[in-house]
Amino acid sequence: MTRRPFSFLSIFAGTVAALSIAATLSMAFRYNAARRAAPSQAAPSKTSDQNSDVKPDGTARPTAQSWTGSPLEFEYANRDQTLRIQKVMDLLKIKRGSRVADVGAGGGWLSVRLARRVEASGLVYAQEILPKYTQFIAQRARREGFQNIRTILGTTDNPKLPANSLDAVVILNAYHEFDKPLAMLRQIRASMKAGARLGFIERDEPALRREAQEAYAKTGVIKRRLGERSDNNPATDDHRLAREIVQREAASAGFKAVKTVDLEAPFYVVVVQR
Repeated sequence: MTRRPFSFLSIFAGTVAALSIAATLSMAFRYNAARRAAPSQAAPSKTSDQNSDVKPDGTARPTAQSWTGSPLEFEYANRDQTLRIQKVMDLLKIKRGSRVADVGAGGGWLSVRLARRVEASGLVYAQEILPKYTQFIAQRARREGFQNIRTILGTTDNPKLPANSLDAVVILNAYHEFDKPLAMLRQIRASMKAGARLGFIERDEPALRREAQEAYAKTGVIKRRLGERSDNNPATDDHRLAREIVQREAASAGFKAVKTVDLEAPFYVVVVQR
């Protein structure tokens, strides 16, 4: 067999070809990796402030720790006047014969007032996620002679209310504690009749509203403030919620805005409709 003569030129040519192939493969790998890592051009770019810890229901803000204390903690003497509760019921069109729900009912302070309003021909569902509260409300209803109150033990993402049956729903000073607020709102909406109204009674102040407005304007995300964080003080804004947040989350769950009314400061009510 005839051997080809040894040639440094042939070795050089082979080496160049191998390096060229390696460079091409390396560029292709980096390009494909970059494409996989880059966001789609159709999707809006996210700022560094947008919260990556989004809950399964889509909520991007922290929620306050749920109250687990005494069922009677909030039953102070002038609460009816502070919350203008009869005006709230008027806004929600609650009347004799209405079927309503008190979601996050606590010790039933609002449930018994709703029961008086709807009278014997109406029905009140007092909903909670802790058995000690539903048990307390059931005992209270028996003790105070209300036969039109039914207790419901729900979960953090489902109030377990009967579907398409309610004329009105009230969430009194509890929405800021909902662990999965958007999931709950969707389930609440499913329990309401067409045209039924939902009222959120919460607390805020001008500074909280400005922070929420600024955060939404700059990020497009519903959150309490830029650089979202807990202040680790449950007595302050962890248990207050800017009305803009309530309004936007209700809209995202499919509700139509009706009106927002100031009660005695710092309370307000946001009224929406299915």
